[in-house]
Amino acid sequence: MRLVYLGFTQESSVRRYHFHGIMPAERPSKAGTNIEFTLDADLSLVAQCHVKFQDGPALCLHILTTAHDGMEDGSIQSLKYAITREDLSAFASAKNAITESRLARRARSIPRVSGPSSAWPRPT
Repeated sequence: MRLVYLGFTQESSVRRYHFHGIMPAERPSKAGTNIEFTLDADLSLVAQCHVKFQDGPALCLHILTTAHDGMEDGSIQSLKYAITREDLSAFASAKNAITESRLARRARSIPRVSGPSSAWPRPT
């Protein structure tokens, strides 16, 4: 399934993310199946879990990808889902782990100089 992010709408403190899922046709002569996905996020909950608002579409894509793995193809025509604290916590933890891994790799790749200026000769 190919997922296309259509944008979001906001009503008071709830942001609705809209996606369009396109299931490829079995045969080229048949039209593919389209599925509409709407995910609701309570912005106060998003802030409490320290997830950036800009990460909303990535969070939704992660949820949809995980949910698609458990679905049978063509079993639904639309889906509405309320993002939970568990979804937000899992996303924040995964994002923090990636950031820490990158920082650790970066720290190992910086060469250390032994001594104040041993790399450069002193002017005479």
